[in-house]
Amino acid sequence: MLATKPLAAALAVLVLVAGCVGPGSPGSGSATPTTEPPTDTAAPTPEPDTTTGMGGAGTDTKAVSTRGASNQPDPDKTVRLENAWNQPVDIRIRVVREATDETVHEGTYTLDRGEQREVYNVADADPDGIESFRVTATARNTTESVTIETNRCYGGAYVEVLEDGTLYPYYAIC
Repeated sequence: MLATKPLAAALAVLVLVAGCVGPGSPGSGSATPTTEPPTDTAAPTPEPDTTTGMGGAGTDTKAVSTRGASNQPDPDKTVRLENAWNQPVDIRIRVVREATDETVHEGTYTLDRGEQREVYNVADADPDGIESFRVTATARNTTESVTIETNRCYGGAYVEVLEDGTLYPYYAIC
């Protein structure tokens, strides 16, 4: 029974890390952006932690789940730019509310080598519940886009110009 707790913990860490280190992640040799939102699949729920506390009673029960997060609105999603290339770069950003095809933000930003900058927050568009926003980036004669949603499971959108000059937009998800 005790051997299953480390196994369950390792499985939980593996599931959480799997979304961050896949074939399309920076540094993996592939700069293919993810342009489709992920399907809603349930991750395994870790077993409760019933370790004994100081008094010897096994009453500490902790279970972590992200199952309900995808249904909870959270409009605080930033669009962040980063330039890891060896020279300054202009990045044009356009953020579109997918439900109405309305452009809620548009701008061109010059980033020096190594510079990072937040350029927009989707909360400024005053989303109604959970909505999808497409972030389109153009730099170095390349245009790429990603779509984020205003729910707790999504993080913000990131647009990077990688060390080799490749444009790489992506987003974080739980």
